[in-house]
Amino acid sequence: MSETTVSQAEARAARLARLLAEEFEALKTQNIDAFEALQPGKAALLGELSALTGVSDKVVDPDNHPLQDAMWDSFKQQMAACRDAHHRNEILISRQLDAIRGTIAALQGATGQASVEVYDRLGKLSRSRRARGYNEA
Repeated sequence: MSETTVSQAEARAARLARLLAEEFEALKTQNIDAFEALQPGKAALLGELSALTGVSDKVVDPDNHPLQDAMWDSFKQQMAACRDAHHRNEILISRQLDAIRGTIAALQGATGQASVEVYDRLGKLSRSRRARGYNEA
């Protein structure tokens, strides 16, 4: 693959990083319309990146893949940052969904099986088995 291909991939990776930052801002402000408007652009960028790099869902031999060249190192670092930004957005969405579910449950009235909910280090919701429910207290 040529340096032009690498430059094109790096430019698209930079656009993806900006788009993920916009997505995070939309999620923070709970602007669902803005979040949803970003999704087609993100999907298109990922498709372009897949076509440029030759990376797809099918299994490839990592030792013989063209991305093993040193000229792709900067691109791979950009994509690792994009992966981390996507994971951050995923955690925020999960927390917001958990808060909404908790609000709905509170509005519907607590059942005898209500329990205390705690987040783990990854931002995932984990129910404490030792915790007593609100109705048991």
